[in-house]
Amino acid sequence: MKFSTSVRQFQETVNKVMQAIPAKALDPRYENLHLQLQTESLTLFASDGEMSITADTKVESEQQGEFAMKARTILDFLRSMYDTPVSFSVESIDGNQGMVDIATDKGMYKIPCTFDSRSAKEQREYDIELSLPANDLSDIIHKTIFACSVDGMRPAMMGVLFEIESDKIIAVSTDGHRLVRCIKPCESGLVEKKKIVIPARVLSSLLKLTGSDDEVKISVSTSAKTIRFAMEGIIMDAALIVEQYPNYEAVIPLDNDKTLTINRSQFYDSVKRVGRFSSIGDIRISVTATELTLMAENTNEGESAHESIPCAFEGNDITIGFNSKFIEAALAHIETDSVTMDMSSPTTAVIIKPETDKENGSLIILVMPVRINN
Repeated sequence: MKFSTSVRQFQETVNKVMQAIPAKALDPRYENLHLQLQTESLTLFASDGEMSITADTKVESEQQGEFAMKARTILDFLRSMYDTPVSFSVESIDGNQGMVDIATDKGMYKIPCTFDSRSAKEQREYDIELSLPANDLSDIIHKTIFACSVDGMRPAMMGVLFEIESDKIIAVSTDGHRLVRCIKPCESGLVEKKKIVIPARVLSSLLKLTGSDDEVKISVSTSAKTIRFAMEGIIMDAALIVEQYPNYEAVIPLDNDKTLTINRSQFYDSVKRVGRFSSIGDIRISVTATELTLMAENTNEGESAHESIPCAFEGNDITIGFNSKFIEAALAHIETDSVTMDMSSPTTAVIIKPETDKENGSLIILVMPVRINN
């Protein structure tokens, strides 16, 4: 079988499905890129057993057939080539084995292949179906996955909880030290709220596949614990996390009576600078009615930092400690010029929100404080 395309066009499609190829595959089946040739169309498929990606591209061909070759070999070749016409000729050598002859204006290349057709996917019935603009889905992913846990002992927290209601989606992530809740409007038509947990790796890969103008169709099979994302020319299938997600609502404080309003950019820059002077990454924040002071020290090296920035604060003066990286990450994922921070005591979680959205609560980031020495 033969087909022709361009290096750039083929590489763009290969890059998409490569999101499903594991960095180190323990099973050789998951090292392969599967290709199915139809008249003037080529379908590429890759999987790691938990997640699979299918992508289509146009080619010049009047033939049909299926074959598979090492994914990283073909990707490395494409990356080393400039954009030029490329043709592929697939020949059988011995039963199940074959050879792919690749021709460009630079030369000829050979890659072994097999003719093992991938197992057909069983037809599933999806009991939840909805569509989201790609921008909204990307925004949810961007604002939640950074707070997911990387602790394999808590698998549920290695994903993002999606609570799907009739008119909105509530996305939640936490690693036990911080928590993010993001709400987006969405018409799902559901009568009862459904909860699913999507692995962070799946969402991270999806973020690289969605275009700004795409409409993403989401289909969920709660019985098979799988989810499908479909957009123009791409389908991603993935297994959901089956462990129950912790009750996140129980840790969101409702009686924080002190409110700080501050310029987000100034606060972010100060936290980033001062945090570098801490021996363990913790910073001390003291707040008065008009000024916020940040302090950190490294007693082993004799280093210290002290900065003050203007703010507006309602409530009694307070001194509280934080992991500087957690505050940095929270501020980096808020886009407004100013933020508010609701707090109560040095041992109670604070809630950081966009200043323009403090009433609606479409985005809240909860950060647990740390104990600081006097």
